[in-house]
Amino acid sequence: MDLNIKDLDDDVGQRLREQAVAAGLSVQQYLRNELTRIASRLSPAELSGGHKPMSRTEFEAIRQQLRDIDAQ
Repeated sequence: MDLNIKDLDDDVGQRLREQAVAAGLSVQQYLRNELTRIASRLSPAELSGGHKPMSRTEFEAIRQQLRDIDAQ
């Protein structure tokens, strides 16, 4: 999936660049990792609806797929 985020405040973009550099990653890699982390958590709506969280195994499988993509 490709995402395009419009109208992001300049200060937010700068902060994300700083965080990516601190992590030793490109902004794209950094955001991919962060979005994967966010997606692995339950939202408040899911928590109240009784959804089960992603297992660590499922999370690690997705993380490995992303690493494989980055290595190409």
